[in-house]
Amino acid sequence: SRRHWVWEVVLTMKFATAAVLLALPAVSAFAPASRPAFSARSSSLNVVVTGPEGKAAASAEEDLELTYKVIMAHVDTEGDAVAEEPVAVAAVEEAEEETVDISIPYDAAAQLAYEASDKSTAFEAFKAKYEEDAVADVMAKYVDISIPYDAAARLAYEASDKSTAYAGFKVKFEEDAVADVMAKYVDISIPYDAAARLAFESSDKSMAYADFKVKFEEDAVADVIAKNAPEEPEDADDDVSIPYDAAAQLAYDASDKSSSFDAFKAKYEEETVAMITAKKAARDA
Repeated sequence: SRRHWVWEVVLTMKFATAAVLLALPAVSAFAPASRPAFSARSSSLNVVVTGPEGKAAASAEEDLELTYKVIMAHVDTEGDAVAEEPVAVAAVEEAEEETVDISIPYDAAAQLAYEASDKSTAFEAFKAKYEEDAVADVMAKYVDISIPYDAAARLAYEASDKSTAYAGFKVKFEEDAVADVMAKYVDISIPYDAAARLAFESSDKSMAYADFKVKFEEDAVADVIAKNAPEEPEDADDDVSIPYDAAAQLAYDASDKSSSFDAFKAKYEEETVAMITAKKAARDA
């Protein structure tokens, strides 16, 4: 019948509601501590009172209606909790994104020294003096290892009898040092007329070097030109002629050259003719 069907639906819903309500404590045990298991806002769950403190339904229809209200109020509460969850998650994410400033201020050392002091002066005045003292301390530890340009003169002066002022001593020391270096300097350059000079030293030096050098350079130029002259064709005739005065020239070169070649040649030819005539007359006799 219809009444039987209604009671069957009500009993089924009651059992389902009881199962849901029994499961709520277990579910709430796993809920994050950052939010309540249920929203605190007012709902129909706070209006509908069931159980020992409530009144019994007057009819099956009223009992069914009350059960429906309890279920819908529970569904609304769960929906609110789900809707509020992104807000809670966003709050957690925002908290995780907070950064921590670990930078060290430039005056941290002065601040620490001030905290350890008696604080008898203001921090600004203390910091100014602290920085001045720190700079002075660093400068005191600085060691100048540069060598002055007159270090050698200074050492020599300290080792001397200091009979003169340092300024005068340094001038003389530098002059002596320059002279010493110049004395050790060896000129290895070769003068342009070195070959002529060597040839002159090997000659009999019968003429002045200036004249010798002129003739030496002329001969050297002629020798270079002769060596660079183009070669004659193979079919060209070789000049093997002997100049007519070759014998006179050879005799003159072997003589003391006390007279000119022309005078020597004339006398040489006369003596040669006389010698040949005498040999011919002796042979004819």
